Amino acid sequence: MELAKTHRYVSQMQHNFGVSPLLQSHMLEFGSELPFERSAQLLNTVLPSAQVCASQSQRLTEYFGKLEQVEEVLTSPGFDFDLSHQAKANAAPVAPILYVETDGGHIRTDEGFRETKVGRLFGAHHLVKISSDNEGVELRMALTKSDYIAQLGSSTDFTQRFDKLIAAHLKQTLNLQLVAISDGAEWIARWLATKHTDAVMILDFYHATKHLADFAKAAFSDDKACSSWIETWSKQLLEGQLDRVIEAIVDKKNTCKSQHVKQQADSLIKYYEHNRYRMKYHEYLAAGYCIGSGAIESAISTLVQQRCKLVGQRWTKGLNAVLNMRAVFKSHKRESLRNVIALKMGLARAA
Repeated sequence: MELAKTHRYVSQMQHNFGVSPLLQSHMLEFGSELPFERSAQLLNTVLPSAQVCASQSQRLTEYFGKLEQVEEVLTSPGFDFDLSHQAKANAAPVAPILYVETDGGHIRTDEGFRETKVGRLFGAHHLVKISSDNEGVELRMALTKSDYIAQLGSSTDFTQRFDKLIAAHLKQTLNLQLVAISDGAEWIARWLATKHTDAVMILDFYHATKHLADFAKAAFSDDKACSSWIETWSKQLLEGQLDRVIEAIVDKKNTCKSQHVKQQADSLIKYYEHNRYRMKYHEYLAAGYCIGSGAIESAISTLVQQRCKLVGQRWTKGLNAVLNMRAVFKSHKRESLRNVIALKMGLARAA
């Protein structure tokens, strides 16, 4: 339902969407969660007087998803670090930890499958144990807050945006300790080594052990012996005994006749040597750091795939606008977005 041209909202609008600010916010949020046609249907069910259509929701998303003001929202901190408890307890100051995680996931486009980059920031204090309604189920870890950036495009464009968000957090909270956890992707390693030399860099432990397990499965014919070998040397990796792990790989390589297995052993050793500087797992655990990249792995699913990788979807344009809107809402920046909506309506603040 569009507003009359004489309505007070319409007179100072900077766009052609004759829709109230609150309804615009609802349309953007529903459209970020569901395909535009389904989001319009659901919104009309909840608000029968809204009478929005899919094309209207899509145009609104593409408009706001490309605004400089929305980019400012995305690259501004969505959370802070409350250090007041240290002052009250007269405790020695401890550097707050900001986790930096990055990964990519592939989306089908007219140009074939292309990688969408995703960045996620969260504080160590945002990791909490939550209960379950099911009896007998152990408490699980969850994140209460995160800031997100997502983009289809080059790693250079993505990291420039992500760096702005990281820099804003560093400016907001002094003495932040960055802890960067990622897989073995070269573009991520190069970016971190160039732009964030003070960060503690960690190779995701799951990826490190997965490569070890893949080699073992190729080298062993006995499943029980294979499982035992993986368990033994994964534990050694965790204890910081990388040299011993490499020796074990060499020993197993020398007992194998298969050239494929020998090549796999060489590749694994090269991979470990190349990432040695970020495989000090015993030190990371002693410092209380996480060593897994589960947070960014889940973000690929929740931020990108649940909306943009549905059955039959193929993107031509507008993907980054949708990702920006999803990142805004997943980062709990709804009120900041509503202020942008108000600005474009010629209002001083969100209604």
